[in-house]
Amino acid sequence: AGTWFGGVQRSTNRGDSWEHINTGGLTYLDVRALAIRPDIPTTLYAGTHGGGGMFRSTNADAPSEAVMWESINTGLRNQWVRALAIRPLYAGTPVTLYAGTEGSGVYRSTDEGDSWTQINTGLTNWTVSALAIPSDVPTTLYAGTDGGVFRSMDGGDSWEAINEGLTNWN
Repeated sequence: AGTWFGGVQRSTNRGDSWEHINTGGLTYLDVRALAIRPDIPTTLYAGTHGGGGMFRSTNADAPSEAVMWESINTGLRNQWVRALAIRPLYAGTPVTLYAGTEGSGVYRSTDEGDSWTQINTGLTNWTVSALAIPSDVPTTLYAGTDGGVFRSMDGGDSWEAINEGLTNWN
């Protein structure tokens, strides 16, 4: 679980108890988004608020004091990350991560978070609070923003508003 000012906490007993796993390099403890890599569940991504950007742990199953985190902000410029999504894996595709930010739109990484590229063509509101990818169409991406809902059908290369019939969306 990502917590406001408590960092990342983990439960190994279905939520009966929790432990902090912040000691190894997670320097921003206001964690607003988490994502687990589906094919390697010991890899965890944490999006932070307050300008800390993104962090990655590749040993999230280690004892709490041994879990290590690294900052992965090349191209992300230490944004305030509000949402994360990992594209479902399918034959021949790299692991693709998406980060929704506060005021800078959506960023994409195709190298497990080592570098990020801003992908906002057609996205008219750049405060992104939610991201979703349907498992049956992994090139489609939805973004919930302060200005409504947007859809990309090409993995984030271009966006279109899809707000017809949606009430109270801004």
